[in-house]
Amino acid sequence: MLRQFRKIGSSYKFLVLFLATIAVLIVSACHSNTSQLKQNQTNLTATQSSIETQVVSHALGEIQIPVSPQRIVILHDMILGAALELGVKPVGIAYYDYGGKYFRGIPPEWIAGVPVVGGVSQPSIEAILTLKPDLILGLEWQEDLGYKQLSAIAPTVLIKQSRDYHFMPRYIAQILGKRDRAEELLTEYQEKVRKLRQQLGEKLEKITISVIDVDGQNFYTLASDLLHNQILNEIGLRRPPIQQNQKDFLMSSIETLPEHDADVLFVRNAWQGSSDKFRSFLKQPIASQLQAVRNNRVYEVYWQGPPYLVADRIIDDLYKYLVD
Repeated sequence: MLRQFRKIGSSYKFLVLFLATIAVLIVSACHSNTSQLKQNQTNLTATQSSIETQVVSHALGEIQIPVSPQRIVILHDMILGAALELGVKPVGIAYYDYGGKYFRGIPPEWIAGVPVVGGVSQPSIEAILTLKPDLILGLEWQEDLGYKQLSAIAPTVLIKQSRDYHFMPRYIAQILGKRDRAEELLTEYQEKVRKLRQQLGEKLEKITISVIDVDGQNFYTLASDLLHNQILNEIGLRRPPIQQNQKDFLMSSIETLPEHDADVLFVRNAWQGSSDKFRSFLKQPIASQLQAVRNNRVYEVYWQGPPYLVADRIIDDLYKYLVD
């Protein structure tokens, strides 16, 4: 009995010693990370005083950033797409992490070899710290993800979201000195729209188009001021009354599909995945009543990604299905 007690006592002492050791390690790790962030803040202040900087406005007020940042970490793919189109190659990026890991519509070759720092809803402070950025870009709502810690690593600009798809490239161009490239992209886009309108001619007044996204047995449409709808409106294509001036996201049951009928029906494959949903949706009896289905004018399209890349995809599809 005494020996058993001694064994229990020894085990207890060992357990206490083990837990104490773990606690010391955890405290040391936390202290190390905190010390590293503090040291980084000191280095950041010293660096800012030795390089040329500029003051820019962002969602949280004004902030001082480098005039020519070389190591940029981007925490949202909406910003990433616009930056890449302007010729900005970041040193770290966050993926869209709702329902998967995506860089929505961004060609893989554009971001090949760029380190990933986690998802847009939970980027890794540690991963960002190791990249030694001189500028961090995120969206306004990401303030709650650790803005103080991010700011201790590098100047962190949080950008207000806007439904105007021209806003993001213009803003990025303004703070990164890429105004000339932004104007080039806009001019190129406007010229493509002009040529397409010329090719469409009378069809602009005669043809109606409808755009939906399939979700199982139902479907949805997006606000008329979101990216693909803005571009279609700028081109001047006519839409069904229900899709004109739509204020927000609208999920609809299959029974309302006839209200979205038109001469041509575009079904967006938002994630560029399998076409099974598209095919099964069109097999439903009510779909066969649509004018676009009867005339074999239903097309699956992939209109997702950076603003001017999406514009190119839309314009290419309109040439393919309406002009040619």
